[in-house]
Amino acid sequence: MSINGVWSSDIGGAYGWEAIGTMFLDDGRLIGGGRNHYSFGKYTMDPDGTVILKIEIRQFGTKRSLFGRKSEELSIVVTARQDGDKMTGEATVPGHSEYGIAVRFKKRGKLPK
Repeated sequence: MSINGVWSSDIGGAYGWEAIGTMFLDDGRLIGGGRNHYSFGKYTMDPDGTVILKIEIRQFGTKRSLFGRKSEELSIVVTARQDGDKMTGEATVPGHSEYGIAVRFKKRGKLPK
């Protein structure tokens, strides 16, 4: 299954899974957003199904605390495994892998032409 497409994203928190936004993956390029943020970056996929997403997050409005900090700009790396129309993995701040957050993604559709 192609990884290109529209994906919903959730993070694991104290009260279960929380929807945080939508990502558009297109040939190595990532663009996304949600209620209080937008994001952009790049991704690669290994033949074994491992996906590495390098994401720059820009928060606006009411900023949420991610990885113990409230900031307008945040860089993260997500390491995930694709299984059909789903991906699960962990998001970390580069240099601080001890503070990982569980993430999951579900493919919602193809990219518009």
